[in-house]
Amino acid sequence: MTVDGLGPHVLITPNLAGLLPQLRQRYPHCRFTAVADDEPIREEYLDAEVVLRSAMNEDLFDALLSKCHQLRWVQITAAGFDWVGGEAWHRRLDEGLIYTRSPNSYNVPIAEYVIGAVLLHARAFPELAAAQQRHEWIRVMGQDVIGSTMLVFGTGAIGREVAWRAEALGATVIGVNRTGAPAEGFTRVVPFAEHLALLPEADSVVLAMPLTSENQYFFDAAHFAAMKDSAVLVNVGRGALIVEDALVDAMRGGVIGGAVLDVFEQEPLPADSRLWDLPRTVLTPHTSFRGSGNLQRLYADFCANFDRYLAGEQLIGTKRQPDLGY
Repeated sequence: MTVDGLGPHVLITPNLAGLLPQLRQRYPHCRFTAVADDEPIREEYLDAEVVLRSAMNEDLFDALLSKCHQLRWVQITAAGFDWVGGEAWHRRLDEGLIYTRSPNSYNVPIAEYVIGAVLLHARAFPELAAAQQRHEWIRVMGQDVIGSTMLVFGTGAIGREVAWRAEALGATVIGVNRTGAPAEGFTRVVPFAEHLALLPEADSVVLAMPLTSENQYFFDAAHFAAMKDSAVLVNVGRGALIVEDALVDAMRGGVIGGAVLDVFEQEPLPADSRLWDLPRTVLTPHTSFRGSGNLQRLYADFCANFDRYLAGEQLIGTKRQPDLGY
């Protein structure tokens, strides 16, 4: 991993350039280079061993994969792997390239978003904001979060961050995962096979699970029908977890109380999408992960793994279930 006493060359995407001073100070024997999206591959990139990837043009990334023959490890600044792919990518993986995710960087802002979404619905802010636009003085009965039940699909790092925050507000938090294995912060956890029976109990339903071949389009009309007519659905997982036709019918038909959606099967969401105008629905443009502390959390996640890489140790953040893609 070193040449002539020097550490590995690390490429980072331009939006992470703010980390360069810290990285160079912490690892003075390593090279760190920000890769520009708007120009051809430079000669200086070709000896890179590591890429820390955030926003990057796919063609540029494919070129790096094809031309950086010493590349051994890619860390992506995301919680999930499903958006990564391509012929060059899979070829390099077959050749032994290691890739990892950033397991902690976005958990805090996403969890805060979820709690904000639940409170937004419980305190009827969308209705009140609409009344303000009409210059209308209305009084709406809010719903207590204390004493409510939250059902969280996904008991990983994001789900756990959601759980303790909801519990602090006095909610009972039930987690759903593949096996029903207990997880910190949850009142109880049930296996995925039993989740449908729990929907009638939930005042809020949170999708914080990775997209896999098993759960694609699992949340369908039967799920909406099983929910309370006052409940809110919050999706911070992936858009393809939900059957769009079922969502549209549920919101237009008043089947559930509200929905807050941050992820969509097609992003950016087309201007003519039916989702824009759904009643009692708040849409945000995949921004739940954005937070003022992200850069430092990304730094901490990368350094934790880079220290392992330099020491020849196993990296963290690899796929837990490779056969399912997460």
